[in-house]
Amino acid sequence: MNFDTTIGEENISTLHVEGKILGNATDTFRKEMEMQLQTGYDKLVVDLTNVPLIDSSALGAIVTTLKSCQESGGKLVLLNPQKAVQEVLEVTHLATVIEIYDTEESARDAFM
Repeated sequence: MNFDTTIGEENISTLHVEGKILGNATDTFRKEMEMQLQTGYDKLVVDLTNVPLIDSSALGAIVTTLKSCQESGGKLVLLNPQKAVQEVLEVTHLATVIEIYDTEESARDAFM
């Protein structure tokens, strides 16, 4: 699993994730999201375009980070989850709690 972060206008941080988020990789994923918040980037786009699969602990990490963002007045949105990931989000009803966007532009616009 690889990460790449870009910081755009309005201090919106986009965390590009590549690879499956399963098992031990979830800890790394959670720490990477926490690091964004600790550096003051509480407007977070998590780009799931290149993530074919996530497990329940990855969902937990997303929910925990979402709560942290909300507590600090920020926001977390998801970008372009693949079909299998989207299905997990829908089955767990997280798709009703977390905003999901198809394009990076629309995800960034969610913060305006």
